[in-house]
Amino acid sequence: MEASEPIVASDLYGHPIKVGTVVRYITTRTLGKVTDLKVEDGKTWALVDSTQLYYDTHYLTVTDERASSDEDEESVKIDLADVEKKIKDMEDALKIKDVQMDSSCEGGG
Repeated sequence: MEASEPIVASDLYGHPIKVGTVVRYITTRTLGKVTDLKVEDGKTWALVDSTQLYYDTHYLTVTDERASSDEDEESVKIDLADVEKKIKDMEDALKIKDVQMDSSCEGGG
């Protein structure tokens, strides 16, 4: 394929993929915007901005969802805060308070 020829790519369902198209990788549900297309070994590959990885376009689906890295980072911060709070709550629940050990031994005989 010559460098001047545009790359024709399509997703799992035959929808066209071009640079700027928002796609989802079906295996991990990764969402991102296509930033590059290439053909290698007879397969068409799309570079997705959210991971900076190339994906075989036959494992992508075109979506109208927004691919915003800022939005993703914000949701991760919120999720992390929730996780930290839950861990703290569990640690507090597991703390044994005011436990006194009685070191005396008594026999049953």
